[in-house]
Amino acid sequence: MKCYVSIVIVLLILSCGDSPTGPVGPDYPTPSVLAAVFTGDWFPPDTSKGTSNDIQLMWTVCPDSSFWKYTLYRSYTPDIESFPDSAEIIHIIFDPSDTAYTDTHTSWDTWFYYAVRTSDQDTLVSWSNEVSIDIPSQNTFGGPDYLIKTVDVGSGPGGICCLPSGNYVYVACYFGNSVYVLDTYDYSIFTSVPVSGGPMDVCSSSDHVFVSCGSGDEVQAIRTSDNTVENSVSVGNSPVGLCITPDEEYVYVCCYGSDEVWCLDAVSLSVIDVIDVGDGPWDICCLPSGEYIYLTNRLEGSVTVIRVSDNEVVSTLNVASEPVGICSSITGEYVYVCDYSENSVLYIRTFNGTVEASPDVGMGPIDVSVIPNGSIAYVSCYQEDRIYFLDLSSGTAVGYIPTDIRPNGICSVPSGEQVYFTNSISSTVSVLGYSGPG
Repeated sequence: MKCYVSIVIVLLILSCGDSPTGPVGPDYPTPSVLAAVFTGDWFPPDTSKGTSNDIQLMWTVCPDSSFWKYTLYRSYTPDIESFPDSAEIIHIIFDPSDTAYTDTHTSWDTWFYYAVRTSDQDTLVSWSNEVSIDIPSQNTFGGPDYLIKTVDVGSGPGGICCLPSGNYVYVACYFGNSVYVLDTYDYSIFTSVPVSGGPMDVCSSSDHVFVSCGSGDEVQAIRTSDNTVENSVSVGNSPVGLCITPDEEYVYVCCYGSDEVWCLDAVSLSVIDVIDVGDGPWDICCLPSGEYIYLTNRLEGSVTVIRVSDNEVVSTLNVASEPVGICSSITGEYVYVCDYSENSVLYIRTFNGTVEASPDVGMGPIDVSVIPNGSIAYVSCYQEDRIYFLDLSSGTAVGYIPTDIRPNGICSVPSGEQVYFTNSISSTVSVLGYSGPG
């Protein structure tokens, strides 16, 4: 299946073919040349654009001393100059140097036409050229959507992460007691790092990858410059999910068997704090602001919120039947939680802890990851052997791709161009890429 953005943009700029069509001459004001740019949605792999439907309008200055005003028109049909009464006046400007306007009151899946009428003090008018913009459907999205490659790794791959540089992906292989390193340039195995005690999950800073060793009750730090284990520390019983704060100062790890979250210094791995949480803490994430940690308590059906500044539990949200994978939205406005037994993903608003939506996905959703543009979440459905695409703007699953056996951990590269996921029973990692328009 191919999912992609199909966006038509007509951008008229200064050129011979873009000349204004209205009357010109010494008795009329100098007409402007109008251009328009659709600044919303996302053109993969450019993650700089957001998901709004704004249109930026710009026009050239009228240099006449007799200038009076610009009148900006918008219409659903072409030829505004001939039929101005059928168009809507959206802005009037009396400063000749003010030649830009952002139209934020647009609609998805709609063509819009724009023109600028320049008036002088003698009430003579000239029209600019007319531009048109096609805004796509809100449900369209762009992102990795086809299988590039499947790579054999160690036995029992689970957690996966990408370095901030985007050069390498690290995979925790539980039964193989190793962390595999994949080169993102050609998706090949670069090396493997032996670790002890059943690695469950991984997270990365700029120069280290941290590994939770579930059967060894340890967290180990791999130095990424030479892929050697540099340090380790004993933690609580059965460490599973872990995350690092955005400032790379602290690592937090869920200890499933002892109902604790351990806070570690990311440089020395010394223990900063041990925090009692709910029954069976499973996965964990930090908001982009670095202020709060959110974690799922799988056996209790709750989500715990920890304030990073003092490691106090500030809230426990009883929101799910069996919460497992969790991640933050790009803005931190939401956290997304996989409810494994209910086959859904919960949208929890971080402002007040309420569940605002719970779209259905496949069977046994176990992990969720949002790509860097913030528009799509990828959900691994463990019992269905599929990765679902979740359109975050509409709150619906808009497609899926079949996988190997028992998909588990998910991550994307920082550019958003590829998504990686582990297949636990197949002992493979699959790579999704963006197929592009067409």
